Amino acid sequence: MMTERSYETPATPYALALLRIAYGILWLQQVLWKIPPDFGLARGDGLYYWTQQMAQHSLLAPHKFFVTSVVLPHFILFGWLTFFTEIFIAASHLLGLFTRLGALAAFGMATNLFIGLARHPNEWPWSYLMLIGFAVLFLSTHAGRVFGLDGVLARRVGAAPAVERRWARALALLA
Repeated sequence: MMTERSYETPATPYALALLRIAYGILWLQQVLWKIPPDFGLARGDGLYYWTQQMAQHSLLAPHKFFVTSVVLPHFILFGWLTFFTEIFIAASHLLGLFTRLGALAAFGMATNLFIGLARHPNEWPWSYLMLIGFAVLFLSTHAGRVFGLDGVLARRVGAAPAVERRWARALALLA
């Protein structure tokens, strides 16, 4: 008879929580140099510089075309989208609130960074792969349930009456 093995130790949820919080700090630190309102457009630095670098070094022609033809001509809009997305990623991981949704956003952002900058001569592509890997880890676990508000939501879903539980389960999927 086969038994199911668990590779989780009693410390695993706490290790995930600490990694999740560190990941949130990393995204918060990265948003701090993307300064509104022009995100480096006037001086040619900051987010604007790195967006130009993506157009130059992208791994995929469709990505390069999109950055060149859509993102750069509408740079301020994409600057604000990047700014708010990264704030959301940071907040979701720091607070442990809607952690999976934050991880999904982080996966998209990190994948974009990898595609756009992995061939850049002064970048280390493994850093982007690690960002992707952490996003996958947090997507596939309940990392926000320890030291996070996702745990509060999960407990409320369990205690909710059956009628309310359907709506609460939909929210809990994000947690």
